[in-house]
Amino acid sequence: MPPQITFLGNIDAMYLEEFMVQVLRIVKHPHIDSDLFGFIRLYIAFKEGYTYCKAYNTKFLLAKRYTQIQLNETIENIAKVPFDEKHQALAEFAIKVIYESKQCRQDDFDILYAMGWSQKDVFDAVEHAGAILRNGRILTAYSIKES
Repeated sequence: MPPQITFLGNIDAMYLEEFMVQVLRIVKHPHIDSDLFGFIRLYIAFKEGYTYCKAYNTKFLLAKRYTQIQLNETIENIAKVPFDEKHQALAEFAIKVIYESKQCRQDDFDILYAMGWSQKDVFDAVEHAGAILRNGRILTAYSIKES
């Protein structure tokens, strides 16, 4: 079982419920290929060293018939996700927002909108990337460490 499910369930059932609503939102997203979210999680997991998330998303994506080469390329550069240019741009922007938010400009948004992404689509990708970063850091802080 993913550690965030156990952790959130132990804190308060409402946190767990909110987490599950977020999961359903991305799994059933009407415009974004749900596997893109897995690649975003994979990239962040490797960048941040989230051990469980690295293993889980690697297994998840390999089970979806992506290759280890595709995963490795994405881990090195999020712009190389094995999707069309439109999804690549969205993934790249989601990562830019969480790591370089002060570098984002209106032009970045306008490019994505011109590709056909809605404001909600862009927000959903960015929010998911931010949630993975946030949750991973919280779980890291709460994990038991030997002194």
